[in-house]
Amino acid sequence: LKTYRLVVTKIERDDKQVNMFTNEAYLYSAILTNDYEKTKNEVAGFYNQRGAIEREFDVLKNDFGWNNLPFSKLEQNTVFLIFTSICRNLYHYIITLFSKKFKGLKTSFRIKKFIFRFITIPAKWIRTSRQQKLRVYGNLHFKT
Repeated sequence: LKTYRLVVTKIERDDKQVNMFTNEAYLYSAILTNDYEKTKNEVAGFYNQRGAIEREFDVLKNDFGWNNLPFSKLEQNTVFLIFTSICRNLYHYIITLFSKKFKGLKTSFRIKKFIFRFITIPAKWIRTSRQQKLRVYGNLHFKT
């Protein structure tokens, strides 16, 4: 039989809500591992890094089309996956630059939120004193 190590972490809740079963305001999580060399904190950190990578795959699946591959051949899908991952890196670079200039943008915005907050902005053309002016709605401060 193989032996495993159980690492249990206990984190205090931010909202101080008491659990009905334990009568404590803590969150418990358990990790089962066969690594006996790392400390408890190193095992928890390694497991949390895995969760961060899973979030990246969630972004690629839902925002960049990795959920449904468009081609039936492996070579074409490989090119698609590489190209869309490059697009994700470019998007991250662009939103990092834009978030420094505009207060309403954050680097953590997903692509859909970025489009609705920055790309699609309600506006209409108004004719006043024989000139066409663009009236932008919302409290966005654009410099032209």
